Amino acid sequence: MSYMTLATNKFEQVASFYGSALGFPVIEKWDQPTSRGIRFDLGGVHLEIIDSGREANPLMHAGAVESLQVVVEVDDIEEMHHRIAAEVPPPATVPWGARLFRLNDPDGIPVTFLQWLQPTSAPLTTIRGTISSGLGRGQYFTQLVWVRSQLIESLGFDPFPGTFNLVPIDLVDVVTWIRLRGTPGVRIKNPGNGTNDHDARCYPVTVDHLVDAVIVLPEVGSYPEAQIEIIAPVCLREQLGKGDGECVVIEFTVAEPD
Repeated sequence: MSYMTLATNKFEQVASFYGSALGFPVIEKWDQPTSRGIRFDLGGVHLEIIDSGREANPLMHAGAVESLQVVVEVDDIEEMHHRIAAEVPPPATVPWGARLFRLNDPDGIPVTFLQWLQPTSAPLTTIRGTISSGLGRGQYFTQLVWVRSQLIESLGFDPFPGTFNLVPIDLVDVVTWIRLRGTPGVRIKNPGNGTNDHDARCYPVTVDHLVDAVIVLPEVGSYPEAQIEIIAPVCLREQLGKGDGECVVIEFTVAEPD
């Protein structure tokens, strides 16, 4: 079972927020001299709250709250809104086919409840993101022999060394990216079988209406949800004339189910 972990110095407040205010069921909790935590069921994904003050090596989100969001899909947004024992804005209908409402937990992390008004298989075509610098690992990855050969064979281009990294701008873009990465994509297979050898999925896109490229998604459980890595046959920064912090738009199509 997949789960997320939030470390906090406001353990009682955060635990009460997700348990008492939002009504998520508790599936496990512990209270020891060097470790205290509680785990909730968010309807298929588990959320673990850790008391950072009890940890020998305290864990925190380092203040990057704006890059982290909790999104809970529900079947009945009105019923969910009435169940919550906290002051929250009424559900709103958004133009991309959903109704939602949003509130922040005691650490300021946004929690969004969302009900789709159309099948989740409907095509989604646009994600906006801001350019960010990566850790430099993309250059190594894109020049691996098995990566280059499979990209040439399956997607028709030899990648420029390095990846073009984006961070989704807002909730709309985050949810669109989560839905895209839930589709099969074009798989490239790692010929190795070690613990650090992973396959990847690729999604053809067009960047800023100019350059055909692909999003590459390593099949790694810890891969961040708010990270998009793009590879292309050219240097996208030079081709677009853009740098860190600037916005780009990526477009794609999602095939309708048979």
